[in-house]
This record gives sequence, C-alpha cells and structure tokens, in this order.
Amino acid sequence: MACFRGNREEFYGEVLLLDNRKLTLTVEQGIKRSSKAASVLQLVFVELGVVEVEFFGLKFCDNRQQTLWLDPSKTLLQHKELAGPPYIFYFGVKFYIEDPSKLNEETTRRQFYLQLCQDVRRGRLPCSGHLKAQLCALMLQGEKKISKTCVPQKPRTQRSHRTCKSVCFERAAAVSRSGG
Repeated sequence: MACFRGNREEFYGEVLLLDNRKLTLTVEQGIKRSSKAASVLQLVFVELGVVEVEFFGLKFCDNRQQTLWLDPSKTLLQHKELAGPPYIFYFGVKFYIEDPSKLNEETTRRQFYLQLCQDVRRGRLPCSGHLKAQLCALMLQGEKKISKTCVPQKPRTQRSHRTCKSVCFERAAAVSRSGG
C-alpha cells in the first residue's frame, strides 16, 4: 500500500514576511524536505532584495507553540520540531545592530524598521505608554507617508533632515538596547 503514502520529498509552506505578505514555498521552486534551510532563506532574501543577510533568519512554531529559529546548516527534514504541512515560517531580525546608521542597504533598514514596528505594536519591545504612543504615531506617519520630515533637533541642514521612519527606528533601537 505504499502508493497511498505521501511523497516524503513533497513540500508546501509559507513564509510570513515583515510587511505582512506571504511567500509560498513549493517543490516547483526547488524546495523539498531534504533542502537545506539556507535555501529557503535564500529565496526570501532574493524576494526582498536583502543583501546584508547576516542579521536575519526564519522562525517557526513547534507542536508545543515554542518559537524556534531554523538552523540554515540543517535540512528541513532534520528540524524534527517542524510541524506541517503546511510549514509556516516567519522572517525576522535575528541579530540587532547597535548603531543602525551602520546598515548600508535601504532594504536592510526597511526590514529592521518593519521588525521594530511589529515589536512595538505587539508589546514585545518594552517601553513606557508615552513613548509607545509617540513611536506608534511616528510609525503611522511613516507608513502613510504624510509627513515629509519630523521636527529636527537643530536648525535644518542636510545632516539634520530626518524622516519619521529614521527617528522611530533610532528611538526604538535605543529602547531595545536599554531594555525599556
């Protein structure tokens, strides 16, 4: 009765991206259960245009609802805790950089910003109610693209011109580093 068993290599999954889009993973894309997790991650990087890959990873929930990071050096089959099909992965920032101005690529900064927005909204980034309200207002302005600039700290020059997104990112990163 082996003909009624599913193909061990068959694969169907999704990656939930930080901008709330879903990336579908199938055998047609070359993803199998025997594929390295790094190949799934690479598909995501290509989709998003991310070059500074060392900061990001893929998470998944096991049967006990524990969140775990995929080990890129292992195959999907070797991740025994991986529940599915369908296999659901969450793209996210795995390692934060202390100084966000050292990020070279706009796509990397955007992913960091989206991660921080998500963390603030879901309460994973501890901050006071006043600061949270301020950060949420800045995020809303950045997303709606209503504001051209935020109020600068010093007289307007080329260097002090900051977007709401960059102010939000800097403040949230500072809160993250200080622990609240």
